[in-house]
Amino acid sequence: MSRRIDTGGDGKLGPAQKSEEYLGRLAKYIPAEIVGLFIAVSGMVPEGSPSRQNALWIIFIGSFILVPVYLFFATRDPDKGPLWLQILLASIAFPIWVFALGGPFAGLPWYEGWISSIVLVFVTVIFGIVKPKKGS
Repeated sequence: MSRRIDTGGDGKLGPAQKSEEYLGRLAKYIPAEIVGLFIAVSGMVPEGSPSRQNALWIIFIGSFILVPVYLFFATRDPDKGPLWLQILLASIAFPIWVFALGGPFAGLPWYEGWISSIVLVFVTVIFGIVKPKKGS
C-alpha cells in the first residue's frame, strides 16, 4: 500500500482511476509511523526522572521535524513530486495526536486529557473530508 493519497488519474494514461475514498485519505493523513516513533522513544525515558519533561519536549520536536521530511519521500511520485497537501495536514495532525496522548503537553498546568481527545476526534474527521486536487 502506498503512503501517498491516490488523487485519481490525470487523463494522461487512459481512463481516470477513482481517487482515494474518505477512510483511505483519513488513514494517510495520520503520520502513524512518526506517532509510533514518538511513543516508542518517549517510553524509553524513565518515569520520575528529573529531566523527563525536557526529554519529552526534545523527542516531540525531533519527531515533529521528521514528519514533513519522511512524508516528502513517502509521498513523492516520479512524475508529480510529493503530495504537499498530505504533508501539510500530516504535519498539523502530528502535534494534535501527541497532544491527545499527553506527551510533553501533560506536564502543562492547563492540560486536560479529555479536551485533547475531543480536539483529536474533530480534527481527524475534518481532515478526512479534505481531498487533494485530482491528478496531484
